[in-house]
Amino acid sequence: MDTKKHLANTLKEVMQTVPVDKITINQLTSAGNVARNTFYYHFDDINSLLEYIYGVEIVQQLASYKRVKNWQDGLKLLLDYIDDNQKFCLNTFKSVNRNFLEKFLYRVAFDMVTGVVDDTHPNCPNKLRDEIGNFYGLALSSQLIQWLTTNMEESKPEFCERMNRMLGGSIDNVFEHNVD
Repeated sequence: MDTKKHLANTLKEVMQTVPVDKITINQLTSAGNVARNTFYYHFDDINSLLEYIYGVEIVQQLASYKRVKNWQDGLKLLLDYIDDNQKFCLNTFKSVNRNFLEKFLYRVAFDMVTGVVDDTHPNCPNKLRDEIGNFYGLALSSQLIQWLTTNMEESKPEFCERMNRMLGGSIDNVFEHNVD
């Protein structure tokens, strides 16, 4: 296993019991049995390690969903990740890193929506595509934040169904009413 992945796994393990904003580099390197300099060779701080983890574990998986005809599959993948990594995600969300997670979820949702627009409406002007991505990206990320705020009380199928009721067909509707 490479060092970056080892540090990522170590952080996720430590976050099972310690809030991320209470974890020090010394705690992390000690738990991972690596030198402090080794950490700094790969990452600037804990936040850059968090960004790496979410990037590798979510963004790379979602890359294939950027070009699907329905955003629901990408959303399900994201919900599965959050559900499979509940403590890690909730710990990030409930820490001072909440803003990081909110921005991350928005970026993922924006990319997912604009990917769907590119695939389903290849003639969509870039400005309109970005407006659609921003609007629905914010809607999806806000709903994900709400889901996290309630400690994920709503089941994944219920959440997906609610998102489908709210968003299903609306991107096509926006396109049809704004492109000649």
